Amino acid sequence: MEKRSLEKGKVSIVIPVYNVEAYIRECLDSVLTQTYRKIEVLIIDDGSTDQSGEICDQYALQEDRILVVHNKNRGVSVARNTGIDLATGEYILFVDSDDQIHPRLLEDCLASIEGTVNVMWDQTSEHEVWEQLQPGQGSVEVIGREHFMRLYYEDYMNPPFNKLFRTETIRTHGLQFPEKMSLGEDLLFNLRYLQAAGGDYKILHFPYYYYRENRTGSLSNSRRRDLLQVQKDCFGGVKEFLQRTEIWTEENAQIFYGIYWDRLFLTWKLVKKLDHSILKDPIWQEIWRECGKRGLCTWKRRLKRWIIKIEKIRYGFR
Repeated sequence: MEKRSLEKGKVSIVIPVYNVEAYIRECLDSVLTQTYRKIEVLIIDDGSTDQSGEICDQYALQEDRILVVHNKNRGVSVARNTGIDLATGEYILFVDSDDQIHPRLLEDCLASIEGTVNVMWDQTSEHEVWEQLQPGQGSVEVIGREHFMRLYYEDYMNPPFNKLFRTETIRTHGLQFPEKMSLGEDLLFNLRYLQAAGGDYKILHFPYYYYRENRTGSLSNSRRRDLLQVQKDCFGGVKEFLQRTEIWTEENAQIFYGIYWDRLFLTWKLVKKLDHSILKDPIWQEIWRECGKRGLCTWKRRLKRWIIKIEKIRYGFR
């Protein structure tokens, strides 16, 4: 697909849509009521089988800033990549079609941009909190890139919907969401983008983004045999990012290995009924050893290790 020239100051809002007829109107209304008006809304209908596509077409007839593309069902990554190709804005914002954004999100976000800083913002799944938000309640924090893992721990780094992306950076470096992945693809895209973009992080501590709980694709809802490999790919990507950007510090390493061990245990809880053979993977010993080197073996983590050891004995694994 031919990429179009970019327009300075414009924001391209990319919304993948698939069977969300109950929520898409709320999503689009929140986008169209942005106080910052210089936007284009790129809706990629990923082969919806309900009325989602028709609803989007109705909005497009009433609003010339909306472009709707109807594709065969190929997944959210393909839909987002299609939106990237179509974007004519200087910036790209990704919004999930069952979520909502605060009316001042773009205005406040663009006012915070300076130099190469990467702007991010808070999110909430509590609708009562969302409805009672008032302007001026938040704060701004600038965090050096060397403290990446602190932000990873606080869940700023995984989602794409809490960041404003520079379109030129994405295109110059040929960045795309991995289309063969259906879990962890957001994180890997974000890592590649942040490595290419450089710069520190500016956090707008105000929940500009409302998301629905029990999201499709969240780790806590995943029951799949390849979940351990997904975790290894994601943490491998994080470590590679830290090394390539020269911030593999002891502070980051401590947070990295602590989270990794806890995530391995969660993975086992989710997958144990599908495939208990994941306990044979050497990653368990490797990460526990690194935790031991750094004094991260708290009583909670030791308890988790004992549970894993008992499970190994139960299934005859050494």
